[in-house]
Amino acid sequence: MKAITMAAAVDQGKVTPDTTYTDEGNRVIGGYTIKNSDGKANGVQTMTQVLEASLNTGAIFAMEQAGADVFRRYVQNFGFGVKTDITLEGESSGNISSLNQKGEIYPATASFGQGITVTPLQLAQAFGAIANHGVMMKPYLVDEIMKAGNVSVKTEPVEVRQVISSKTATPISAMLVNVVKNGHGKRAAVPGYFIAGKTGTAQIPFKDRAGYDPNKTIGTFVGFGPVEDPRFVMVVKIDEPKDVQFAESSAAPLFGDIATFS
Repeated sequence: MKAITMAAAVDQGKVTPDTTYTDEGNRVIGGYTIKNSDGKANGVQTMTQVLEASLNTGAIFAMEQAGADVFRRYVQNFGFGVKTDITLEGESSGNISSLNQKGEIYPATASFGQGITVTPLQLAQAFGAIANHGVMMKPYLVDEIMKAGNVSVKTEPVEVRQVISSKTATPISAMLVNVVKNGHGKRAAVPGYFIAGKTGTAQIPFKDRAGYDPNKTIGTFVGFGPVEDPRFVMVVKIDEPKDVQFAESSAAPLFGDIATFS
């Protein structure tokens, strides 16, 4: 979600990849203290470094520059909170209803992915839009339907909408390349190619009460490549990986293996 937040802020002209803020390691919002996953105060950081180091405080900063209402609109435009209508039974729409609640805490936590739920398919569609010069496409499974009389009905690509400008998609893609080159996504790299991507380490909510289980996570890596002429977008998601805490050690290496093969 940090990449989506950053895309909104860049598209609105509120930040650039080189915009800086001072990371003090935490933010107190609405009586809640939000910390970075590394537990550190990293000092002056650029927006590119925010994605590289996956800084929660930096995602909040970018969201605040765009504004909570604008941020909510971009989250919706990127396809979150609604079904893609792919030909697949049981698709979930996810839940971004917290963004409709009053209070600064809700957009702040959503800016780095807490308090909302999304599906892997939605993530693929959203990152596909970044790869596709800002144009989001409708995903599909069935390539062709053969009807009676040997009549073929071919599935044609369908544009959903332009969610960010092409001018925005280019620097966001470059920032995501830096995540793979310099940040937490190093193990997703493919030798000889520029790959764009982002780690995601999600805490899992308790089933019987509010809050998150400190012992369970979901590791995700979503990316696309080759950046100069993207041929694939891919989401790798590992539920409750053992012996590792962050996605850079679980989903990212698997992404790298599959992307290298591809």
